[in-house]
Amino acid sequence: MVARRAAFAAALVLALALGLASTIACSGKPHTEEAARVPAAGDAAAPADAVAGDAPASDAPRRAVAAAGDAGARATGDLQVRVEWPDVPVAARRSPGRTPCGTPRAPSVMPTTTWGIPDALVVVDGAPPPGASPAAQVTLADCALTPRIAAGASLAITSAVDRPARLVLRKRGPLDHLVAGEPLPVLLPIAGHTVTAALDPGAIYSLETDAPEPELGFIAALPDARVTDATGHVLVRDLAPGAHAITAWLPPRAGQPARTGRGTATVNVGELTEVTIRLAP
Repeated sequence: MVARRAAFAAALVLALALGLASTIACSGKPHTEEAARVPAAGDAAAPADAVAGDAPASDAPRRAVAAAGDAGARATGDLQVRVEWPDVPVAARRSPGRTPCGTPRAPSVMPTTTWGIPDALVVVDGAPPPGASPAAQVTLADCALTPRIAAGASLAITSAVDRPARLVLRKRGPLDHLVAGEPLPVLLPIAGHTVTAALDPGAIYSLETDAPEPELGFIAALPDARVTDATGHVLVRDLAPGAHAITAWLPPRAGQPARTGRGTATVNVGELTEVTIRLAP
């Protein structure tokens, strides 16, 4: 009997010891391997001995590449050109009569009050193409061509009249040496229709209405050309830094000869350079 009681007591002590060990193991205190795990991205910073491959990848190289790309994109400057003709003579500002439609013919030039010259061609050496559309857009309406000068790699003529019309396209040669040019008939259907024509790069073209005293428009197939706005300005963006040659040209119109002005502008990175070009005979 005494032996059985001793065995039971020993078994009871062993059971209590095992239960206590289990309680300690489940008490929530971290195991050694749990304490050494690398924290997730949202946890606190990883310990110094964390495995490098498990740490979040650094995006510093990507940021460096993006910054370099942005710097390259900003490594240009802008240029604003004003074209002026001080004291334009009255003969150049006067209407030379009426069109076959009975509307006043446009004068050779219509300067602003400060002698800014609209509808003048400006060629900036090294300028990027001015827009997404490579075609010069011209409209025939009321026996007149609008605009009177345009720039583009090709030509698109749209009719705004209620009858078919016949125009004449001429290749006039380079800007500094215009020639008469052979006539190329252009048959334009009624309003709403557009006719296109290919142009030779680097050439100046004239477009004439079919009339005894035709209205005259000009098209410049020059990739670095712009046309001044109603105030006599053009804005050229994203020019490479350095010196750029500038040519301003007012076509011959209404019995007046062509006028040209030349100059140079130095463009700096991230800056707007302003220059005025004056027209001369």
